[in-house]
Formats: sequence, structure tokens, C-alpha cells
Amino acid sequence: MGQFGNQPDFITNDIQTVTPILAANLTAANSLNGSVIYVGTSAPGNLQVIPVGAVGPSVITGFTSPGFTGHGGTGYEDARFNIDTITTGSGTGLTVNFTAVDGVVQTVAVNTAGTGYLNGDLITITPSGADPGCDCATFRIQATVGLPTAAQAITFENVLQGEWFPVVVDYVLLPGTTVTNLVAGK
Repeated sequence: MGQFGNQPDFITNDIQTVTPILAANLTAANSLNGSVIYVGTSAPGNLQVIPVGAVGPSVITGFTSPGFTGHGGTGYEDARFNIDTITTGSGTGLTVNFTAVDGVVQTVAVNTAGTGYLNGDLITITPSGADPGCDCATFRIQATVGLPTAAQAITFENVLQGEWFPVVVDYVLLPGTTVTNLVAGK
């Protein structure tokens, strides 16, 4: 491995003991933030990791106007809950709660998040939340990238003891990791 000017040695800071976690328990706080892993176990085993940069499904954070007059629709009841939506994007299963003033939808909130929605997808609040013959309300989804899931994990088999594993990772997962005495460093 070459050395470049103004570049420190291989591992310089943030050395910590690693406890593998279940994919269901991933948070931004327990990310290893692009660390390499030292395997200290005495026998070869498996190391299941999520590599740095892996992202999970989008998380809906809100709704905005798509930028045209009348996007709030007409003929909606003042408040409705668990109303289906139709999307022009990639997601399915979203239901919303909304409030309306004089039949025009003013606020929208997630009831059931659904899956597969992306930032900028357009949703239409279905007519079951409005009077027959209404002009349907349309909103743009605001979404952020979610945490990775077990689907992004890679399992390396027969990882040897006493070496820095050459893959930069954000998470080490259970139950796929059987090696022990792990240390992370950057």
C-alpha cells in the first residue's frame, strides 16, 4: 500500500471495540462511519457487514405543494384519517390523514408509510376522502434516504484472525457474524 503526502498512517483514530448488532436495530448513532475492522478471533469464521455508502429505502418526511394552483383539490371533508392515495411515482401502500378548510386540503400527514416512495413522487388523495366529482388534491412527497437494511449486507466467509479486514464498513451484523474480538478503526 502506498503512502501519499499529507496522508496519515493506516489507522489513526476512533479505535473502538465492535459489538455486532441486529439489522432491525440499526441507527445513525451506532454506525461505524466508514471504519475498517480488525478480526481478533482465534478461528476462521464469518463476518457480515453493511459496506460504507449503502442506503435503505426512503423515509417520507412530509408533503409540499407541487407548485400549481388548485393542488389542494375541492370537495373534501374537513378532516379524514387513513385515506388511500394514488401515486405517479414508484411507491405503494401510502395512506394519509388530512385536514381541509372549505373543502380544500390544507395539511397532509402520513398514516401508513407504504413502501418504495421517492423524494418528489406525486400522490393524489383518493376521492374516498372527498365528495363525488371533486377535483382531487395532489401533493409532492418529501423523503430522505433511510438507513440500510439486512438486504444490503454482505457475508464474508472464513475470515482469518489477526488481520485488518480490507472492506470499509458502516455496520457489523448479527446473526451472520461468527468471528469475535472485533475492533474498528479509521
